This record gives sequence, C-alpha cells and structure tokens, in this order.
Amino acid sequence: MHLNRSVCIFATFLICTLASTSFDQEWSTWKTKYGKRYSSTREELFRRKVWEDTWHKVQKQNKLADEGLSKYWMAMNKFADITPEEVKRKSCLMSNGAEVSSPKYTYGLSEGLPDHVDWRESKCVTDAKNQGLCGSCWAFATVGVVESRFCIKNHKLMTLSEQQLVDCDSGDGACCGGLPVQALMYVTQNGIMKSEDYEYEQKQKECEYKEDKAIMLNLTKYYNLPDEQSIVSSVALEGPVAVGFGVDQDFMHYSHGIFDGDCAEDANHAIIAIGYGTEKDDEDEEQPYWIIKNSWGEEWGENGFAKVQRNIDKCFISKYAASFDFLE
Repeated sequence: MHLNRSVCIFATFLICTLASTSFDQEWSTWKTKYGKRYSSTREELFRRKVWEDTWHKVQKQNKLADEGLSKYWMAMNKFADITPEEVKRKSCLMSNGAEVSSPKYTYGLSEGLPDHVDWRESKCVTDAKNQGLCGSCWAFATVGVVESRFCIKNHKLMTLSEQQLVDCDSGDGACCGGLPVQALMYVTQNGIMKSEDYEYEQKQKECEYKEDKAIMLNLTKYYNLPDEQSIVSSVALEGPVAVGFGVDQDFMHYSHGIFDGDCAEDANHAIIAIGYGTEKDDEDEEQPYWIIKNSWGEEWGENGFAKVQRNIDKCFISKYAASFDFLE
C-alpha cells in the first residue's frame, strides 16, 4: 500500500516537473519570438502566470473548434501576456472634444448584390499595418478606407500616412483615440500625405504636414452608416468601410475561422470591413461573415485579416461605421 502511494506521488511529481519544463521552453521561445522584455523578476513572474492562463484558454477554445462547437481558433500571439482587465481598459475609439455632426446614410438596395466581395482580389487593399502601442486604430481604419476607395476609383494603390492624422488632426485624440468620421473631415479639408513622406512612429509628434505633398481627394461628403445592411451595400458597391468593434480577450487571440467569441460591452476599436461572404458549416448551414482588416500587424489572425460573424451586429460592428463619397 505504501509502495503504491509512493509511486503515485512520484508520478505526479514527475508529470508536474515535465509540464513545467515544457512550459519553460515554450515561454522562452514565445518571449524571443515577440521580443518580450520585463522590468523585473516580479513583473516577469506575473506575466508568465497570465501567459499560462492564456495558454489554457487557447487550448480549450481550439478543442471546441476542432469538435465543431465553435467557428474559430486562437493562437498564442503577442497579446498572450495581457490580462482580461488590461484588455477592457484599452480603447482607441473616442472623441477628443465635440463630435462631428455627420449625417447617416442608409442604403435601400439589398437585392442584386454579389454573394461574395473581397477587395483584396482587386489589388485595392494594402497589407495589414501595425499601430503598435499607440491607440491610433481610428487613424488606421480611416487611412485604410481612403487607400482602398482611391484605388477603386483611380486604379492606383498608394500607402498613405496614419502619422499625419495622429500628429495633425486636432479633432481626434492621437494615441488616446478618435473616430473615423472625424478623421474623414480632416482628410476632406487637408488631404493626406503618402506614408513614405510621413512615416508612422507609434507616438504623437509635432505636426509635419506639407501641403505640397498632400494628395487632395475631392471628397464631397463623409457620413456614418447606421446598420449592417447599409455597410454590405456600401462595401459591395463602393469599397471598404471603417467600422467599430468591441474587442475582448477572445478576439485578441484570434487565429483563423469565423469569429463567434465574446465581445466587449461596447465598441472600443476601429477596423475595416473589406468584404463579406458565406461558408457552410459542418451541418451544411450557411454562415455569413465579414472580412475585416485589422491594425495589429501581419502576425495577428490571417496575415492581419479575419472573418467575423455577420448579420447579428457582432461586437457592435455597425457602430461608428463611416465612409465618404468622391466628387464625380
């Protein structure tokens, strides 16, 4: 009896030791991959615990997805050491002062639209960019929509400057957040420089806007879109649309599939709807989705892009939806 008990205790100890060693190796590899450095041993121990909790969350979610009980998978990406509480405190969607009074434009057309749209297929979407530590998602969403719609109209894809908006758009809050519709007002009045002439630096600096290098876009109006059907019509007929999104921890660890995870209590992030479609699930039922472009770099999601459930206003995706029209 005592021998069996000793064997069980030793086996348990061995399993725990091996598991800890395996975690040590994974932790070290992950830190190296994402260039993680911590200010103290205490800070690293704390982040290691958060990382392990995330690891278990990712394994659990991926098991559900493998079994067909969820539609998306997660990954241990660069956000794996961030706590759920820290995620909730992050927001890059807010107004710096009085909000712009912009009209809402509702599309009545719902029939005759294509079943599938992806503006990447027309070579009118730049690669996913990375906002870094600056809360400038609003600038990236705005610039991404301008890049794509300019390309659709003029058959020329240019990479434009988010830093100009961060530094020079006083109607928004630089790295503390903003709103795409307000940023569109700035672009309408001032134009936008190329990224090569005004490079992104992940922080606010003095405004270095040069009018002679700005591209004037001849925008006639900027506006919000009130619902998903209006966004579908706008995306199909005119091009990508800036939208809001309620990011919670689940979305931060998204890897691939159609995101159907938890959302924040309100929209706190700006992304771009670049297309939409449907695909059949394991029960042969059509699952509608958005194709979105994010601003967390190409290592997140599917090279910086993702699919999100459509027609249920997932994570408040229709909130703050914004676009513009060109002068004909």
